[in-house]
Amino acid sequence: MADDDALSDLVAASLPTLSRAGRQVGRVLLADYPSAGLSTLADLAGRAGVSPPTVLRFAQSLGFGGFTEFQRALRDELTRQSSGPLVRLSTPAEAGTPREVVVRDATTQAERTIESFARIPDASYAAAVALLADPGRRILLTGGRFTYLAAYHLGTHLQELRAGVRMFNDPAGHDLGAVVDMAARDVLVLFDFHRYQRSATELALAAKRRGAAVLLVTDSLDCPIAPRADVVLDVASSTDHAFQSDSAAFMLNEQLLNLVLERVGEPAHTRLALWERMREDELLP
Repeated sequence: MADDDALSDLVAASLPTLSRAGRQVGRVLLADYPSAGLSTLADLAGRAGVSPPTVLRFAQSLGFGGFTEFQRALRDELTRQSSGPLVRLSTPAEAGTPREVVVRDATTQAERTIESFARIPDASYAAAVALLADPGRRILLTGGRFTYLAAYHLGTHLQELRAGVRMFNDPAGHDLGAVVDMAARDVLVLFDFHRYQRSATELALAAKRRGAAVLLVTDSLDCPIAPRADVVLDVASSTDHAFQSDSAAFMLNEQLLNLVLERVGEPAHTRLALWERMREDELLP
């Protein structure tokens, strides 16, 4: 296997040649890749409904000395794929005054954002708006370490247009109640950009177990949550500098809000008027 080949490709290509039990291991691994491969041998065996020696033979059939060697190769793959800020710090800045650099980089990012918006199918936009505008559904919004800010941005504005909107950012802690209370008519709006978080995947799984719909905003269809989500909106986040960009997520929010306002119609206008009336003593002229 070449250094830049994905183990998932090797597993998929090997499935036809494996035993029935080996194929079960391979399918479980591919269904939750790479997380399933990073669990213990016993855990992977339990999820596949096979014995631990079967998992060991599965790894050996792929050309590894054992499951430990397989996991080491998987971790090496993830390290190669990592594109965190430290990896990108060596990228030299282009010449120019601060104003020139800002305008040039902002233009490039705006072009990437618009291109990514154009790649999203009409059906995905329509499904997202239908979920967000449905008054019979409760909307729960959260995200990762940085992308929760985009979730709060969307949620704060949605609250002005409709009832039943809640934002949270600590699903395993003081917001655990929001997870426990998720039900079939709820919509989990989840923002998860690279580098993807295990906690976000676990939250999406919890939502699906409770029958809730999952609307994922991400930066790639490679996001582990994407295969489980009901609707996926994937937008650009790559930059030429150390930190990735969340600007596409915020711009997408603004466009979705316009569509939701149009879809909800008069009830949203009435709610906006009431919202403004209750804030008039707080706002300065």
